[in-house]
Amino acid sequence: MREYTSSQFSRGGPDGSVPPYMDPCLLSSIVHDFNNLLTPVVIALEDLQRRRAGTSRELGKIDAAIYYAFRAKVVARQLLEFANARPPRPEPTDIRQLLEQFEVVLANVLAPDIRLTLHLAGNLPLAFIDRELVERALLNLVLNARDAMPAGGEISLATALEFPPTSKATRPQRMIRLSVCDSGVGMDDRTLKMAGQKNFSTKANGSGLGLAVVRRIVESLSGGLSIISALGHGTTIDLWLPAISADSSK
Repeated sequence: MREYTSSQFSRGGPDGSVPPYMDPCLLSSIVHDFNNLLTPVVIALEDLQRRRAGTSRELGKIDAAIYYAFRAKVVARQLLEFANARPPRPEPTDIRQLLEQFEVVLANVLAPDIRLTLHLAGNLPLAFIDRELVERALLNLVLNARDAMPAGGEISLATALEFPPTSKATRPQRMIRLSVCDSGVGMDDRTLKMAGQKNFSTKANGSGLGLAVVRRIVESLSGGLSIISALGHGTTIDLWLPAISADSSK
């Protein structure tokens, strides 16, 4: 298996600033209009779906159209998240409690043939994170994992306290590793090398925003992201999050 590692594990991540070519106000207005235009389309498709009138082939096309309409809404939301990134507000957080409470939300976005399991280490120190941002990152990763398993499979969330794979700090500190592992299709070397970069998607019909948003979130928290994957053998994405400990300056 090959591995990709984020280059940022030092303090002082991105400040959340937006490139000048991506005006948040303009983008918000465009996305708002896009959603307004898309809403009547979805309503009409759902009305046709409820009537169940037509051949099985026609009904299948309606179902597919509704699916892609909602995917378009997800892309619009991701655009807003990327352009309107707010400064993180980290605070001491119990990762185990976060995952146990968020498990129901994650399970509800999965198909019945995908099993979600948790493997949580005991006695972890508190993480110094923005809970809302980490939950957003987890949801993005679980949705990506779901899409990588069209025939079903397993997603596991795991935690541990370890040293990150790379560090710019002169005195490396252990961090909380939050792993999202799937049994999906995996990535080839080229895809793995580009994963997490803006405008590059690991999926044929993807927006290239989901994993980029995740990477931006963890780096804004002075953390990092690493990926291990191989074609046919699934993908493991590790989020490295700062931990509060006796030798931490936080």
